[in-house]
Amino acid sequence: KQWYQRRVAITAGIPVENFEIKSKVMSLSWDPKGPRFAVIQGEQGRTDVSFFKIGEKILPIGKTLTNKKCNCIKWSPLGQYCVLAGLNNISFDGVLEFWDIGGDAPTLMNEASHFMVTNIAWDPTGRYVCSSNTYGGHSVENGYNMWNFQGSKVFEASLEGFIQFQWRPRPPTLLREKDIKDVKKNMKSYTRDFEIKDKLSQSKASKELIEKRRAVYDEFMTYRRKKEKDLEVLKLQYSELRTEVVEEEYVEETVEFFMKKEKSTDCDSALIPLL
Repeated sequence: KQWYQRRVAITAGIPVENFEIKSKVMSLSWDPKGPRFAVIQGEQGRTDVSFFKIGEKILPIGKTLTNKKCNCIKWSPLGQYCVLAGLNNISFDGVLEFWDIGGDAPTLMNEASHFMVTNIAWDPTGRYVCSSNTYGGHSVENGYNMWNFQGSKVFEASLEGFIQFQWRPRPPTLLREKDIKDVKKNMKSYTRDFEIKDKLSQSKASKELIEKRRAVYDEFMTYRRKKEKDLEVLKLQYSELRTEVVEEEYVEETVEFFMKKEKSTDCDSALIPLL
C-alpha cells in the first residue's frame, strides 16, 4: 500500500488528511494552477491513471483511466490540461494522450504518438507542447514534434544527434491581476473583435487579388486590341492581292477557369472568376 498526505496550513494548526492508494504508485503530479493532482499506479506495462481534486475532502475526478501506456504526466503551466506519455520505453509505442481535466470527468482531446519519445516540454503560455527524442536516450529517430494543447501536430523536425529542446523563458506579464481577470471575463467580446479584424484582412487580400487580376486582364485586352488592328490592316492587304472574294468565318469562344472556392456571408460558397 502507498500513502500520501495533504497538509493545509490554517489558523488553528496544520491538519493532515490521509487517503489510500491500493496499488503501487509510479508517479504523482500536481496541477500547477488548480487544486488537482494525478497519480499513475500499477505495474510496468499495466498502469492506471487517477485524478483527484482537493476540497473539504480529497475526491476523485471521474473514473480511473485503466490500462494506459504511460509512466509520466506533464501538466500545462496554466493547469487543467495534461499529457500522458510513456517516456524512454519502447513498449509504450510513444503514445501521447492529451487530456482536459477541467470538468467533472477527464476528457480525452486527442491521442497521438511519437516513436521513442524521451522528453515532454510545455511552452510557458500553455498553448503548445513539444515531444522530443534526444540522442542521450536513443541514437536513432532523433528530433522533435510540436503539438498544440489539444494534441494536433503543428510541426516536426528530424535532427541527427539532437541533444536537447528548451523553450525561451517567458517574462512575467505587465498586466495586473485585475486586468487578467477582466480579459478572461470578456474573452467572448475580444474573440468577436479579432474575428472581424481577420475578415477585414481576408477581404483586403481578396481585393488585392482582384486588382491584380484586373491589371492582367487590362494588359491582355490592350494587347488584343492592338493585334485586332494589325489583323484589319493585313486583311486589307490580302484583299488587294486576291482576285476572288472569299468570306472568312470567325468563331469566338469563352473559357472559364475555376480558381478558388470561398465562403460567403450571402451563400454557402461562391466561385471567384478568372476575370
